[in-house]
Amino acid sequence: MFAIGPLNVRLDLLVFMVSLLGLYIGFKKIGLTEKDRDAVLGTWFAGFLAWKLSAIIIGLASTGSLALSLYATGGIWSILVAIATIGFFVFRLAPGLRGYWLFSALLLWFGVTIVVPKYGTLPLLSSPQPLHLYLAFLIALLLVATWRWMRIPTLGAQLWTLVGALAIWSIGTYVTGTFEWWGLILLIVLFAIAIYVARPSQKAIQYGLGLVVLLAIINASLPDETPTLVADSSQAAGLNIGQVPPNFELKRTDETTLNLEDLRGQRVVVNFWASWCPPCRAEMPDMAKFAREQDDVTIVAVNTTTSERDVDEARSFVEPYEDAFQVVYDEDGAVGNAYRIQAMPTTYVLDENGVITAKQFGAIDHAWLNAHTN
Repeated sequence: MFAIGPLNVRLDLLVFMVSLLGLYIGFKKIGLTEKDRDAVLGTWFAGFLAWKLSAIIIGLASTGSLALSLYATGGIWSILVAIATIGFFVFRLAPGLRGYWLFSALLLWFGVTIVVPKYGTLPLLSSPQPLHLYLAFLIALLLVATWRWMRIPTLGAQLWTLVGALAIWSIGTYVTGTFEWWGLILLIVLFAIAIYVARPSQKAIQYGLGLVVLLAIINASLPDETPTLVADSSQAAGLNIGQVPPNFELKRTDETTLNLEDLRGQRVVVNFWASWCPPCRAEMPDMAKFAREQDDVTIVAVNTTTSERDVDEARSFVEPYEDAFQVVYDEDGAVGNAYRIQAMPTTYVLDENGVITAKQFGAIDHAWLNAHTN
């Protein structure tokens, strides 16, 4: 995330846009016509626009304010709308261009993966490792394989590339604890179709087994320790997914104190906000609605008090929501500094052991909370 004053620029979206520009230039260098480049890369712009427009509509229905709906994310529904839109345009692509499209998809995935740190405990190891680097390495291998057949895409090559991509995604969800059975079922079905349509060559099987052995050797050779800031923590301390964030103790409006570690044993959402921040105002109604519906999730709304122009105004703004979630005040900015808060809102989701399972720079909504706490 880059901070520009009070605003955030999400690093993953920035990488997404820069990668599209790089692909446009790269495809030109290898001789793809302007019409074909627009057809391949235009699918991503169509998906992005579908995601944002649907998010605005969902946000408008939720907040009743067009200004606030501009900051809405739309949750899983907007993502599904984007996927459906991209799928429609890919279906309409000329078959000869689908190899280019799959290559662009993998490159975008690679870029976003490598800049968004995720940590997870891999088999044979007891401490968290940089999972995003593992996944980026696997995606890079898939990129190399796709480059070899990109200009002459066969149905078998496309199917096996999709199998590989889904397998990498499944590995990531398994290690980070977000595994879904429907993903495994889809992988098995797609694998069966690929076997039926295009049996892998003996060389491909050998390469696949060699990759598995190589990953096992790398995994076993990694140190079984990672630096920690809290000596008695079972996880690495930090602010990335798979790590334990710093503890804090802050005062509520009524001057009682809240200690984050006292909430161990339940899922916790830690949200940093300010009353002058439009995205913060946009997400508050959905946060309150979600909190009132859930008995096993605690939302801790941390006001970045040092950034407020008028603290009393901030207290008045949040008063209608204090029955729904815990509101605390970072009066000296120490917690904001510890969590490296540069722009608002910023949100972390912690599991029962205090480990970060999700984080978001920018506004959240009911759908996002529901998807990342269940």
